[in-house]
Amino acid sequence: MKRPDQRRRFSCLVFLPVLCWTFIFPANRIGADDQPINQRLLQRLLGRHDRARLAAMMSIGTDYQSRIEALPTVLKGLEQLKDDARFTRPPKPGVPELPDGILQMIQFAGGLDRPESTDTLCDLLSMQRITWVLASAQTLGHNRHHSAIDSINSLVDSDFFDENYGFRFTVARALTEMNHPDAWESLANIALHVDGQLAYLLEQEFQEVSVDAFLGEQKRFQAWRDSLGFNSKDASSLAPSGGNALAEAARILSGKPAKESGPTSTPEMAGDLPLPEKMSLSSGQSAVSYLREKRLHPSHYYGIEIYAKRLLFVLDRSGSMDTMIYGQSRMQRAKRELIAAIQGLDPECEFGIIVFDSSVRAWRNDLVKAEEQTKREAIQYVSNLACGNRTNTYAALRQSLEFNPQVEAVFLLTDGQPTTGQLVNPSAILLDVLRRNQVHNITINTVAIAVEPVMETFLRRLTEPSQGECRVVD
Repeated sequence: MKRPDQRRRFSCLVFLPVLCWTFIFPANRIGADDQPINQRLLQRLLGRHDRARLAAMMSIGTDYQSRIEALPTVLKGLEQLKDDARFTRPPKPGVPELPDGILQMIQFAGGLDRPESTDTLCDLLSMQRITWVLASAQTLGHNRHHSAIDSINSLVDSDFFDENYGFRFTVARALTEMNHPDAWESLANIALHVDGQLAYLLEQEFQEVSVDAFLGEQKRFQAWRDSLGFNSKDASSLAPSGGNALAEAARILSGKPAKESGPTSTPEMAGDLPLPEKMSLSSGQSAVSYLREKRLHPSHYYGIEIYAKRLLFVLDRSGSMDTMIYGQSRMQRAKRELIAAIQGLDPECEFGIIVFDSSVRAWRNDLVKAEEQTKREAIQYVSNLACGNRTNTYAALRQSLEFNPQVEAVFLLTDGQPTTGQLVNPSAILLDVLRRNQVHNITINTVAIAVEPVMETFLRRLTEPSQGECRVVD
């Protein structure tokens, strides 16, 4: 018969492995697919309140092991939330369609280059909620999930692609950030489906491509150039490169520092793709000549070239615009510049006008074609404008972002700090507008008339993420 101390040792030897197994893999962490699921974390992620969901995401450790352990739970949460009826209803006023907590889940999943992460995010690309799709595509591109390139490229067939400029821009930016030959080939194809501001940006991107983008595959690189028409005689007529606007916009939005300038500091593109049949191009037409045909004759606004096909002019008509300078009021000079810009618009352009003081008013409720009759009516409207009261800059910017999903560029003119509205602090306005514009991807340009240094800084920073321009005038 065993003595008591022997029985104790025997019991420890029997139960110690069981206890260890229970500690490492508790029963409530085993999911249907045999992946460890943290049920407490999952419950918080699926809860009603997004603030709690965001707190749950913030509670995950930043070290690699903690993230790997939490990944199956986060992916399971995304899979369940995408089918949740709560998110099929229109959001309440002031509530974003894509809550911050869910955005954090998407970005967390994309931050780990695992096949299951890629599969889950590619699943979200098929959703009918544009903000979810945009966040997923942007995350896949930013984190270079190369196996998702075909899925992102397939978004060109989505209804969103034709109906929403921000969607087209995000697809192009996601592929640009992939920095992979297959992605550049896809971009060469997408370039044949776009016009206006995005066609201009892609044209600049294409001119920055070198053989390094193909990992040194000279034959494939040359085939891509041939398919685009860059090796043809007429390619030399393209404008000089203006830099990597799409990649730079992504860099600023992500908060990454600028890279050192040099021959290898720019993401590259490549591809050897046939022209898509639905574009109805002639058999001998190259992508380069197609892009050039899509390039509009640019007008100018305070020296800023207008490449957008669909744009908004936003004019400050507050009381301070009545200030006299060199024998003319600021308002008179602003109207003269705006009228000249309207007169110079390409007939293929569509444009709108928003004016603001204490309130915001639109000349027309939608974009209109820049035909001669329409231009005359717009010029008459601008000519009759008079100065109003205070300055509601925030409301004007919000309405600009929400005016029409096809708007590609906004040109905001103002002469002073916000004095009324839901937000008046320039920093708060900047944070809110830039965040909202991550969905719309509108190029914001600003004209600052005799503003104080704080306001000038605000207007400059407002333009930076979208690679817009800021002009300071007296």
